[in-house]
Amino acid sequence: MRETPVIAEVRTERLTLRPLRAEDRTEFLRIHTISADFFRPWFPLRDVSLDAQFDQELAKNRGEARHFRWTAELAEGRLAGFFNLSNVVRGAFQNASASWAVSADLAGQGYATEAVLGMLDLAFSKKQGLGLHRVQAAIIPANERSLRLAERVGLRREGYAERYLQIAGRWQDHWMHAKTAEEHELRYLS
Repeated sequence: MRETPVIAEVRTERLTLRPLRAEDRTEFLRIHTISADFFRPWFPLRDVSLDAQFDQELAKNRGEARHFRWTAELAEGRLAGFFNLSNVVRGAFQNASASWAVSADLAGQGYATEAVLGMLDLAFSKKQGLGLHRVQAAIIPANERSLRLAERVGLRREGYAERYLQIAGRWQDHWMHAKTAEEHELRYLS
Protein backbone atom coordinates (compact mmCIF):
# COMPACT_ATOMS: atom_id res chain seq x y z
CA MET A 1 0.00 0.00 0.00
CA ARG A 2 1.28 3.47 -0.93
CA GLU A 3 2.10 5.74 2.00
CA THR A 4 0.20 9.03 1.84
CA PRO A 5 2.58 12.03 1.79
CA VAL A 6 2.09 15.20 3.77
CA ILE A 7 0.36 17.55 1.36
CA ALA A 8 1.79 21.05 1.47
CA GLU A 9 0.62 23.33 -1.31
CA VAL A 10 0.56 24.02 -5.01
CA ARG A 11 0.96 27.41 -6.66
CA THR A 12 -1.07 28.27 -9.73
CA GLU A 13 -1.02 31.46 -11.81
CA ARG A 14 -3.00 33.56 -9.30
CA LEU A 15 -3.37 31.59 -6.09
CA THR A 16 -1.87 29.12 -3.67
CA LEU A 17 -3.81 25.99 -2.89
CA ARG A 18 -2.80 25.06 0.65
CA PRO A 19 -4.19 23.04 3.55
CA LEU A 20 -6.83 24.64 5.74
CA ARG A 21 -5.20 26.13 8.88
CA ALA A 22 -6.48 27.31 12.25
CA GLU A 23 -5.81 30.94 11.31
CA ASP A 24 -8.27 30.62 8.40
CA ARG A 25 -11.27 30.74 10.75
CA THR A 26 -12.09 34.43 10.09
CA GLU A 27 -11.93 34.01 6.31
CA PHE A 28 -13.91 30.76 6.48
CA LEU A 29 -16.66 32.51 8.43
CA ARG A 30 -16.56 35.55 6.11
CA ILE A 31 -16.87 33.46 2.95
CA HIS A 32 -19.66 31.27 4.31
CA THR A 33 -21.55 34.33 5.56
CA ILE A 34 -21.38 36.37 2.34
CA SER A 35 -21.96 33.25 0.23
CA ALA A 36 -24.84 31.76 2.24
CA ASP A 37 -27.47 32.27 -0.48
CA PHE A 38 -24.98 31.30 -3.22
CA PHE A 39 -24.05 28.01 -1.45
CA ARG A 40 -27.50 27.06 -0.08
CA PRO A 41 -28.80 25.06 -3.11
CA TRP A 42 -25.58 23.01 -3.34
CA PHE A 43 -24.70 22.22 0.32
CA PRO A 44 -26.13 19.76 2.84
CA LEU A 45 -28.14 21.37 5.64
CA ARG A 46 -25.89 22.04 8.63
CA ASP A 47 -26.95 21.28 12.17
CA VAL A 48 -23.94 23.05 13.71
CA SER A 49 -22.71 26.64 13.81
CA LEU A 50 -20.17 27.90 11.26
CA ASP A 51 -17.56 27.92 14.04
CA ALA A 52 -18.25 24.25 14.79
CA GLN A 53 -18.25 23.46 11.06
CA PHE A 54 -14.82 25.07 10.74
CA ASP A 55 -13.54 22.98 13.66
CA GLN A 56 -14.88 19.82 11.98
CA GLU A 57 -13.22 20.69 8.66
CA LEU A 58 -9.92 21.47 10.36
CA ALA A 59 -10.06 18.18 12.31
CA LYS A 60 -10.55 16.24 9.07
CA ASN A 61 -7.25 17.63 7.78
CA ARG A 62 -5.49 16.49 10.95
CA GLY A 63 -7.10 13.06 11.06
CA GLU A 64 -6.63 10.00 8.93
CA ALA A 65 -5.45 10.43 5.36
CA ARG A 66 -8.92 9.98 3.85
CA HIS A 67 -9.96 13.64 3.69
CA PHE A 68 -7.98 16.62 2.41
CA ARG A 69 -9.22 20.21 2.70
CA TRP A 70 -7.45 23.03 0.88
CA THR A 71 -8.04 26.75 0.67
CA ALA A 72 -7.28 28.83 -2.40
CA GLU A 73 -5.38 31.87 -1.16
CA LEU A 74 -4.94 34.98 -3.29
CA ALA A 75 -1.69 36.97 -3.24
CA GLU A 76 -3.11 39.54 -0.81
CA GLY A 77 -4.00 36.77 1.68
CA ARG A 78 -7.76 36.68 1.08
CA LEU A 79 -9.26 33.22 0.51
CA ALA A 80 -11.08 32.50 -2.73
CA GLY A 81 -12.68 29.21 -1.74
CA PHE A 82 -12.39 25.67 -0.48
CA PHE A 83 -11.40 22.52 -2.39
CA ASN A 84 -11.71 18.98 -1.10
CA LEU A 85 -10.74 15.40 -1.82
CA SER A 86 -12.82 13.13 0.38
CA ASN A 87 -13.34 9.44 0.89
CA VAL A 88 -9.86 8.57 -0.38
CA VAL A 89 -9.78 4.82 -0.98
CA ARG A 90 -6.50 3.01 -1.55
CA GLY A 91 -5.91 -0.59 -2.58
CA ALA A 92 -7.28 -1.57 -5.97
CA PHE A 93 -9.47 1.56 -6.25
CA GLN A 94 -7.04 4.52 -5.66
CA ASN A 95 -9.97 6.95 -5.85
CA ALA A 96 -11.28 10.13 -4.19
CA SER A 97 -14.38 12.29 -4.42
CA ALA A 98 -13.79 15.95 -5.33
CA SER A 99 -15.82 18.95 -4.24
CA TRP A 100 -15.35 22.70 -4.37
CA ALA A 101 -16.86 26.02 -3.33
CA VAL A 102 -15.70 29.46 -4.42
CA SER A 103 -16.66 32.64 -2.59
CA ALA A 104 -19.70 34.39 -4.08
CA ASP A 105 -17.76 37.65 -4.43
CA LEU A 106 -15.15 35.92 -6.65
CA ALA A 107 -17.39 33.58 -8.67
CA GLY A 108 -17.02 33.70 -12.43
CA GLN A 109 -13.40 34.91 -12.41
CA GLY A 110 -11.71 31.55 -13.11
CA TYR A 111 -10.39 30.93 -9.59
CA ALA A 112 -12.33 27.69 -9.20
CA THR A 113 -10.99 26.32 -12.49
CA GLU A 114 -7.43 27.19 -11.50
CA ALA A 115 -7.81 25.69 -8.02
CA VAL A 116 -9.47 22.47 -9.21
CA LEU A 117 -6.67 21.94 -11.75
CA GLY A 118 -4.18 22.39 -8.90
CA MET A 119 -6.18 19.98 -6.74
CA LEU A 120 -6.17 17.41 -9.55
CA ASP A 121 -2.38 17.78 -9.75
CA LEU A 122 -2.24 17.07 -6.01
CA ALA A 123 -4.51 14.07 -6.49
CA PHE A 124 -2.60 12.51 -9.39
CA SER A 125 1.06 13.48 -8.89
CA LYS A 126 3.07 10.46 -7.75
CA LYS A 127 6.03 12.58 -6.61
CA GLN A 128 4.34 15.48 -4.81
CA GLY A 129 0.76 14.38 -4.33
CA LEU A 130 -1.47 11.46 -3.47
CA GLY A 131 -0.71 9.35 -6.53
CA LEU A 132 -4.36 8.46 -7.06
CA HIS A 133 -5.66 6.77 -10.19
CA ARG A 134 -9.16 8.29 -10.27
CA VAL A 135 -11.05 11.36 -9.02
CA GLN A 136 -14.81 11.61 -9.24
CA ALA A 137 -17.32 14.38 -8.64
CA ALA A 138 -21.09 14.28 -8.20
CA ILE A 139 -22.89 17.42 -9.44
CA ILE A 140 -26.56 18.39 -9.14
CA PRO A 141 -27.99 18.84 -12.67
CA ALA A 142 -29.16 22.41 -11.94
CA ASN A 143 -25.66 23.46 -10.83
CA GLU A 144 -24.65 24.80 -14.22
CA ARG A 145 -21.51 26.54 -12.94
CA SER A 146 -20.09 23.31 -11.52
CA LEU A 147 -21.08 21.32 -14.61
CA ARG A 148 -19.16 23.80 -16.79
CA LEU A 149 -16.21 23.69 -14.39
CA ALA A 150 -16.12 19.88 -14.52
CA GLU A 151 -16.01 20.07 -18.31
CA ARG A 152 -13.25 22.73 -18.30
CA VAL A 153 -10.98 20.61 -16.09
CA GLY A 154 -11.55 17.45 -18.13
CA LEU A 155 -13.89 15.48 -15.90
CA ARG A 156 -15.97 13.29 -18.20
CA ARG A 157 -19.64 12.58 -17.53
CA GLU A 158 -20.09 8.93 -16.61
CA GLY A 159 -23.69 8.55 -15.57
CA TYR A 160 -26.69 9.70 -13.64
CA ALA A 161 -27.32 8.79 -9.99
CA GLU A 162 -30.89 9.21 -8.79
CA ARG A 163 -31.44 10.56 -5.26
CA TYR A 164 -27.69 10.28 -4.69
CA LEU A 165 -26.99 12.82 -1.93
CA GLN A 166 -29.11 14.74 0.54
CA ILE A 167 -28.45 18.36 -0.39
CA ALA A 168 -30.42 21.42 0.76
CA GLY A 169 -32.67 19.14 2.79
CA ARG A 170 -33.74 16.71 0.09
CA TRP A 171 -32.39 13.71 -1.80
CA GLN A 172 -31.15 15.00 -5.14
CA ASP A 173 -30.08 13.44 -8.40
CA HIS A 174 -26.47 13.99 -9.52
CA TRP A 175 -24.48 13.70 -12.70
CA MET A 176 -21.37 11.60 -12.03
CA HIS A 177 -18.09 12.84 -13.49
CA ALA A 178 -14.58 11.38 -13.31
CA LYS A 179 -11.03 11.65 -14.56
CA THR A 180 -8.16 9.18 -14.33
CA ALA A 181 -4.45 9.81 -13.99
CA GLU A 182 -3.95 8.79 -17.63
CA GLU A 183 -6.32 11.57 -18.71
CA HIS A 184 -4.75 14.30 -16.59
CA GLU A 185 -1.77 16.36 -17.67
CA LEU A 186 0.07 17.73 -14.64
CA ARG A 187 0.16 21.51 -14.88
CA TYR A 188 1.65 22.78 -11.60
CA LEU A 189 3.39 19.72 -10.12
CA SER A 190 5.59 16.98 -11.50
